[in-house]
Amino acid sequence: MKTIVTHLNPDLDAIFAIWLIKRFFPGWSQAGVEFVPAGKTLTGKLVDDDPEIFHVDTGLGRFDHHQTKKFICASDLVWQEILKENTKLKDWQKKAIERILVVVREIDHARFLAWPQPDSDRWDFSLYQIFGGLVSCLKDDQKKILEICLPLIDSLFKIFGEKIEAEEILKNGLRFKTKWGRGIALETDNSEATYLALKKGYAIVVRKKRKTGHLGIYGNWINGVNLYKVYLALKKKDSGADWFYHKSGCLVLNGSTSNPEMKPTKLGLKEAIKILNFKFEI
Repeated sequence: MKTIVTHLNPDLDAIFAIWLIKRFFPGWSQAGVEFVPAGKTLTGKLVDDDPEIFHVDTGLGRFDHHQTKKFICASDLVWQEILKENTKLKDWQKKAIERILVVVREIDHARFLAWPQPDSDRWDFSLYQIFGGLVSCLKDDQKKILEICLPLIDSLFKIFGEKIEAEEILKNGLRFKTKWGRGIALETDNSEATYLALKKGYAIVVRKKRKTGHLGIYGNWINGVNLYKVYLALKKKDSGADWFYHKSGCLVLNGSTSNPEMKPTKLGLKEAIKILNFKFEI
């Protein structure tokens, strides 16, 4: 049986390396995982002596980086091998993995100490901190750690895939002007595109879902947006649709994943922008 070996109480680098092997290394999706003291090998065997056993982040073999001062991690070494072995990788998958690797590498070399406000509580919500907490809570059940952590890596991979897609979607958005600042209109089911646009400084994002036809208007509170008049205008123009106004003033929804039963509007993106008196950029 194919076996992946890593050190006890695995960190983010070790866990991500295991995920990479199981997800992308041909024939290794069902591989078992065993744990050894850091630096050791399975039953004291020579590292890399058995092609059915991969040692990652331990054993000083081809998938360990502790024998070098280079700015790399075990996941880097695994990924380099996958690129040689797996010819079916999609371009977005490569981009997502390589961007995740940048952060995994930084964390493994304690470069998070140079991140903005490294002592801020917000960083304790990060995956690597949560993994550390799980290791502390489940130190007597090493395989339970992986059982929880590997699906979280799946989620991270999906987030990065959607973010990469969202970056392309924004390039083709309809841009307009509002009294609060620049706006962008998007026709997509990619919800990450909305939040990415707001993070990039857009004051207003109008998004219409392709599959359901639901429309959402999202305002950036930093710009002092208040969408109450927008809500009234939309409700008046299409009273047959269901509309929800959030008391924050920054959100008008015509349907969401939380309430998909809301009746979608018949309004298209350009029509909605005109109703809201937003001016298209030339």
